Amino acid sequence: MTADAYLVLRCDAADQAESDGRCGAEGSWPIRFDPHTHRELRRLLKGRGWRRTRDGRDHCPNHAGSQQEVTT
Repeated sequence: MTADAYLVLRCDAADQAESDGRCGAEGSWPIRFDPHTHRELRRLLKGRGWRRTRDGRDHCPNHAGSQQEVTT
């Protein structure tokens, strides 16, 4: 028996419609890839419209063009 981990990124944009105040969009890749790192996942998701901001937040395609702040 083998176990595997699938990485998931969650959008860090503010969204007051969500229960925790953050966008609920998640990005993942349906198959295993190497190297299995968040950096590689971000590279793959960039082609699907995901963006990483200079301050280290991940934004889904719906929020990639906006400059929304995270509310904590």
